[in-house]
Amino acid sequence: MIPMSWTETHRRWQALQEIEALASAGCAELPWNTEYAEIFGDRDTLAAALRYRLKLTHDAQLDTHMSETVMEEQRLRLFERNAGVIRLLRNHEAAGARIPNQRRGSLSVARPVEDTPVSA
Repeated sequence: MIPMSWTETHRRWQALQEIEALASAGCAELPWNTEYAEIFGDRDTLAAALRYRLKLTHDAQLDTHMSETVMEEQRLRLFERNAGVIRLLRNHEAAGARIPNQRRGSLSVARPVEDTPVSA
């Protein structure tokens, strides 16, 4: 894999922030345009980048030294803050289960997004 330049990395993170803002504003489908195609190549790679960013956020903000109650409260806050992105990923994965993947000639199988938290 060829390393990205600072400019390419910045452009990628900026695109992810734009997509997160669209998701928070209610966008239901994974946004796609020529700029995103240049950056990510395809929608599956974009979805993988969003999943990775969610994982980084989760890992950075959940401390295993927190009490169970505090950790659950923080997990719920993270879910609420990222609900739009999670919705985009779920909708993308649901569409992938119905649409044959053109590259492999088979159905896409996407990694699951963390389930909705259960209210107490």
